[in-house]
Amino acid sequence: MDLINLIKNFNRPHLFTTPSHCGVGFGEFAKVVGQRIFRCDFSEIDGFDNIRNPKSIFKSSLAKASLIYDSGASFYLYNGSTAGILALMLSVLDIDTQVLIPRNCHISVLNGLILTHAQGVFLEPEYDDVFGVAKAIEPSAVEQKLTEHPDIKAVIVTSPTYEGVVSDIEAIAQICHERGVVLVVDEAHGALWNFSDRLPTPSIHLGADATVQSLHKTAGALTQSSILHISKNSLITPGKVQESLNLINSTSPSYLLLASIEGAIKYLHSRKGSLKLEKLLDEIIHIRKELSQIDGVSLFENDDFTKIFVKVEGLSGEKLSDLLYKNKIEDELINESGVLLLCGLGTTHRKLKKLCKVVKKIATT
Repeated sequence: MDLINLIKNFNRPHLFTTPSHCGVGFGEFAKVVGQRIFRCDFSEIDGFDNIRNPKSIFKSSLAKASLIYDSGASFYLYNGSTAGILALMLSVLDIDTQVLIPRNCHISVLNGLILTHAQGVFLEPEYDDVFGVAKAIEPSAVEQKLTEHPDIKAVIVTSPTYEGVVSDIEAIAQICHERGVVLVVDEAHGALWNFSDRLPTPSIHLGADATVQSLHKTAGALTQSSILHISKNSLITPGKVQESLNLINSTSPSYLLLASIEGAIKYLHSRKGSLKLEKLLDEIIHIRKELSQIDGVSLFENDDFTKIFVKVEGLSGEKLSDLLYKNKIEDELINESGVLLLCGLGTTHRKLKKLCKVVKKIATT
């Protein structure tokens, strides 16, 4: 795309700017990460554009990202999907505005209520009794809440959930738009969806006005690297989103994170990245089958199968997590019933086989 090539080919002048390390690392941290990371850590010097008001490199990079995602506009997020959620809430909510929020929302949504002084109308999702996992948000439940609270201006839905549960966004979007209500989807855990037909359809292609995706969660980018999309028919304007992002974002963005975002997208969109992803999906499907055939082991059946939620008969989620950790496997989260293991571009065949071997050992001991 553009930013990575700019950093790679930059002819460094004598810098009297921030960051004042000027491309040279010092101390123990530099010994751990090496000098290259400092040589790639820039500020808004001449030729590097400003992500808060893109006019050259960033404008071009964002336009290419928008083409790849088939969005109305896309925005790089260097403070995680949290920044995207907050910006979208600031874009559509005012003081005392009512917004419909399922109880299994991310904490950023609750923080957004504090920032906007909007009123949350809460919807309680149903739960799977065996795994203790929230089920999909039913369109009929959304419709009922909108009927009971006609002043609701926006709906925020998490899809997929942490555990890979996907709601019927197309139906929810239709219900919302019939009433002129904005639909925002927290799609943080769906960062791979745009790059394989075997994964669920991205929400902006199903009628959602806007989504956020965490490229660092599954798509190989550095921590905090995310992206925000508004759809081509969105009720939210790109200008308003940019204004809102500028309210909450640092004026000193990390070009390492921004380049990481561009790099992740570029790789996933390439033939090499596509082959890598499809191979990964094959291996996840295979390992899920192997796990499900172990006596006493059950898997939560979800829409996004890259999330593996495991339950072992006779063990609490906490105990299973402890046993996995003793075998050098770190899970993403636990509940009373089981543990969640996330898979992404860095998940190797060797890691998946190790997981299966350890779970089998635990279940049969």
